[in-house]
Amino acid sequence: MRKILFNIFLVTAIMLFLIIFLHPQKLSEEMENEEVAISQLKTTETTIYVLSQKDHIKTIKHVMENYDMSLLSSNLNAYSEILFSDIEVQLQEIALKNATIYASMKINKFKKENDQIRGIYLNGYLFNNPSKRESIEKILTNTDVNTLVIDVKTDNGHILFDTEIDEIIYLNNERVKFTKNDLQELREIKDIYLVGRLVVFQDPLFAKVFPDEAVFDSRLNKPYSQNGQFFLDPSSKKAQDYIINIAIESCRLGFDEIQYDYIRYPDSSSKFMQFDTKNDFENRVNNINSFLSKSRQLLHSEGCLLSADTFGFILTNKQDGGIGQNLETIVENVDFISPMVYPSHYTNGSFGYQNPNKHPYEVITAALTDALDRGVDKDKIRPFLQGFWHSNEDIRNNIKAASDLEMDWLIWNILSVYELDSFTKLSE
Repeated sequence: MRKILFNIFLVTAIMLFLIIFLHPQKLSEEMENEEVAISQLKTTETTIYVLSQKDHIKTIKHVMENYDMSLLSSNLNAYSEILFSDIEVQLQEIALKNATIYASMKINKFKKENDQIRGIYLNGYLFNNPSKRESIEKILTNTDVNTLVIDVKTDNGHILFDTEIDEIIYLNNERVKFTKNDLQELREIKDIYLVGRLVVFQDPLFAKVFPDEAVFDSRLNKPYSQNGQFFLDPSSKKAQDYIINIAIESCRLGFDEIQYDYIRYPDSSSKFMQFDTKNDFENRVNNINSFLSKSRQLLHSEGCLLSADTFGFILTNKQDGGIGQNLETIVENVDFISPMVYPSHYTNGSFGYQNPNKHPYEVITAALTDALDRGVDKDKIRPFLQGFWHSNEDIRNNIKAASDLEMDWLIWNILSVYELDSFTKLSE
């Protein structure tokens, strides 16, 4: 701010200077009407002659008459454009910082009152299922779980709330499951933090209707499919804008945070995949992170934070695994990452365990510690823990591993099947 004020002062000073010296003839005439005494200064050794003010004016007049004033005017205009452009950039930076501060205030206040983010995933398709809602409400009211992750855009490309986005109307992919009022009713059950899960670059509907925006299969001459999954090209502006518009509307619907899932390239080594930009480390990482950075700025201005689901292996792998997810760069462009550190997904021998799935506490601790050892702030890591194929004791060990490292956590179960005994009961 001091730099901005200094620049404004500098422009004002220059303008005042030009007002005086752009009219040297008038100034000269006024000065010539006055008698100016000639002053002499004497010392024992030397006599110094001081020019009269009339002589000074003549000298200035001569310089000004021979100076190309159009050049001065041109330089001033150029400087002014640079100056005001610089001021505009600084004001934008201040606005972005203020938006980030405001967006962070809600979660900071929430964590101050609730200590941790402790969340479970609620499958958006099941939002209105009576038995599922009863089960979720029982967990919220009887345990220390205080956060819900709910789909806003699913793996099938469906949007689960009403919207007027052009592509959605064209795709006819709305499957409305909840409204703004429904989200507010959830908050009446308990003071909870709401996260909207938004599947990004895996979208079968968008890929089939807009094949030019999808990863292309040169062998089959159609959009590339990996086990029934269709991926959009992460460099596609149309796809990026589509996702950002959904994210903004989700924020306005009442979510505190938008969580991007499938924010990556296909995890495939197929040589037939074709992209708009060369499929190398630099382009993959740049395409993913420039999109995340733009998304975060826009969401912050709406009062929402941005997080990203990632594969668990990026905490250990220092490259990008061929999918554009590099730990050091991705954490700089989101507010939180949620690495999926599911013990069942690690290969035999990982972290020294022949069967990682039987050692949830040790495997999760080792994976998360790898990220900390690489300098990632623990407050930016909120792992997705395994809530499937595990006993209640295993799930509690998942949670203990994250909590012992003083990290928030989320539990994933695709059908949102949870038991009270997996969580700490409020009565305790």
